[in-house]
Amino acid sequence: MEQEPTPIIELLELILFLGSITFLSGAVFQAYILWRNKKSFWTSMMVVILTRILTIISSYFVWAFWHLPIDIMFLFIYLPAVLPELIFSPLILKLFGNKIYNNKTK
Repeated sequence: MEQEPTPIIELLELILFLGSITFLSGAVFQAYILWRNKKSFWTSMMVVILTRILTIISSYFVWAFWHLPIDIMFLFIYLPAVLPELIFSPLILKLFGNKIYNNKTK
C-alpha cells in the first residue's frame, strides 16, 4: 500500500499545534522586551509576527532533518521549535534596535 503525500498546510497545522507553548512563550518574551524598550504597538506586532513566521518555517526544516534518537517532544516543549526561537527571537530584536539586557551601572 502506498502512502499518500501529506499537504503542506496539514504539516504547518501540526507544527503550530505541537509548538504552541514554545511559540507563545517566545512571543511573550519578545513582547516584554519590546514593552520595556518602549516601542510602538505596530512595531511590536510586526516584530513578533515576523519572528513567528521565521520560527515556524525554520522549525519545519529542523523537523524534516531530525535524526536524533530522542523524541521531538519533551513534556510540552516542541524541540524543533526551541532552536529557531533561541536564534530568531534575540536576532530580530537586535535588528530592530532593542536592548535585550539592561546594563545599569551604579
